[in-house]
Amino acid sequence: MSVLTPSRYALLRLIAEAGSNLKAESLALGRNHAYLQQYIHKGTPQRLPEDVRESLARRFAVSANVFRDDADPNWEPLAPGTLHDASEASPRRPHFATPRAPFGAAPVERDPPPTEGQFRIPEYNVAPQAGPGALPSHMAVEDGPQPVDHWFLPRRFLSAFTDSPEALVVLRVAGDSMEPDYQAGERVLVDTAHRTPSPPGVYVLWDGFGLVLKRLEIVYGTTDPVMVQIMSINPGYPTYTRALDEVHINGRVVGKWVWK
Repeated sequence: MSVLTPSRYALLRLIAEAGSNLKAESLALGRNHAYLQQYIHKGTPQRLPEDVRESLARRFAVSANVFRDDADPNWEPLAPGTLHDASEASPRRPHFATPRAPFGAAPVERDPPPTEGQFRIPEYNVAPQAGPGALPSHMAVEDGPQPVDHWFLPRRFLSAFTDSPEALVVLRVAGDSMEPDYQAGERVLVDTAHRTPSPPGVYVLWDGFGLVLKRLEIVYGTTDPVMVQIMSINPGYPTYTRALDEVHINGRVVGKWVWK
């Protein structure tokens, strides 16, 4: 699995917001059906060629530089207002035809647009396995992850937690290794733009088998390599240490929902 770089994440967000998928967009580029799936999840190719970046830019009405590697000096972050939270009049928002329901079937339901002052956050059916972990099923499908729902939260509220609300996702907790702070079934708000374990906190990371929810803390004084301590809250699970460059961090947990 490749690290989900900002350019890859931007592509996933644009595709999901357009109601499309990796297979359809790969074919629209004139490539094989798994081209973008391999780019996103396997890192092949490592960087998109210029003709592909230009084609994606035209299709989604954004700058081609959005799809450059983030180490490229010409890389541009996805501009605010590009995604679904923009107004209907925004000229930068991609427009795709609404899919038609089969004859006799119920109409396709769409999420209502966010009201003014709200931001739409996708929820993915990818539970961080708070325990040993298991291969998330969405990693194996060619169409990539698709939102199963959306949460609408006030922009001013979100600004207290992140400078990049477009990078927020909602995930479901599974397992018991983070109890009592994080119970199975709770939803957590994850900032996928925050991928360095500083300050210490609870992060979603890939452990080689699945997505896990763990507390991360850099080991003071380590430099070559920098080491990070990976901890569970439940004392029944062991603490272990890994080199930072071996830990694939997917984002920092910035909040959770608790129902009374």
